[in-house]
Amino acid sequence: MANILISSLGIGHKKDGGYQKAIYQLSKDKIETTFISKALSQMLKIDKLFLIGTKGSIWDSCYSEFGGNDENIELKLYEKIEKKELSKNDLKIVNETIDKALGVKGSKCFIIEYGLNEEELWENFSQYIDILEHIKDGDIVYIDISHAFRSLALMSFLMIQFGHIIKNKKFKIGGIFYGMLEVARENDGITPIVDLKIFYDLMEWIKAVNAFKNYGHADLLVQMFEKEKNIKSQTKDTFNLFDINLSMANMSALEKFIQNAKRVLPVLQSSENHIVRLISPDIIAFIKRMDQNTTSKFQYELAKWFFENKNYALSYIVLLEALISFECEKNVFDIQDKKDREKAKEILYSGENKSCKICKIYKKISKIRNDIAHQRKSTSNIIKDVQKLEKYINDISLYIKGKL
Repeated sequence: MANILISSLGIGHKKDGGYQKAIYQLSKDKIETTFISKALSQMLKIDKLFLIGTKGSIWDSCYSEFGGNDENIELKLYEKIEKKELSKNDLKIVNETIDKALGVKGSKCFIIEYGLNEEELWENFSQYIDILEHIKDGDIVYIDISHAFRSLALMSFLMIQFGHIIKNKKFKIGGIFYGMLEVARENDGITPIVDLKIFYDLMEWIKAVNAFKNYGHADLLVQMFEKEKNIKSQTKDTFNLFDINLSMANMSALEKFIQNAKRVLPVLQSSENHIVRLISPDIIAFIKRMDQNTTSKFQYELAKWFFENKNYALSYIVLLEALISFECEKNVFDIQDKKDREKAKEILYSGENKSCKICKIYKKISKIRNDIAHQRKSTSNIIKDVQKLEKYINDISLYIKGKL
């Protein structure tokens, strides 16, 4: 496991023979240096530094700030920077100098384009993808977005998402830092380093709530809850069980989840985490929607929710069970008893009145449900079944309300 800092270099401006320095502060630590990468490397005890810059960035300052003391090397770097002729090979000495300063091998320098068009932007993003190859599971990654182009800040966020979602890498984000040079004059010459990780965390919570609310996947939500020290394990376990039972379409357990979830909602609403309080209304709205006074209504609402989120197979399966449950409730059968549910099915299947509309609907849904379970449908028939599903949902709604 390594502490990795990904930072970018600006072009800098020389004054009185040298680049402008700043006093950077993070918490109680203060370091005066030409650029923030060195300050953060010391403050965060960085093992590997991945530096990104153009051919015109202050690589010569990087060399000297990290301990390079050969004036000829520094001058050659400066001359190539001025002529925009710097190559990857020229930066080997910078890599070696950074490695020596950090005491660990593995730091790297990356040359990017200005990003003036789509081709250059793609070329720059490919450099970030290359950086991903040097990040291992368990590493803690820190991002510095203080200097260089604003597009690089966006690419840093994209790289994180690409690494986690596409590459399935398991690194952690330790912080996203910005050195606020613009407030130094008002702050006794001190440049505060601000951690913007809250925005990354908010983005992760948004993804988790979206997955929960629209797809019924609570795994991301559980992962986010696991990071919150003030949220009780009972709350985490409740949502973890929901995710497991939903993936298994365990409707009885899901109904119990709603009752348990109602009890843990105050924990979310009163959380010390601003983000948790911000997203809690969306979770509450979902739970209130599923909080029905009968099993059949709960199952019906769940089937409707599956349909809205394009999970048509589970929608058909749950919709059929909702209809059977309602028939049990109507005839005062034991809704959990297998024999009573079979009796309800028989009533729906045979129908005392051959003109019974709901019986015909039941037979159609039952056939489609069985075809889904046994994979007996052609593509063309599946499309038709999806098109019919919304009408079946509406018809059963009318039946439950006594209007069909």
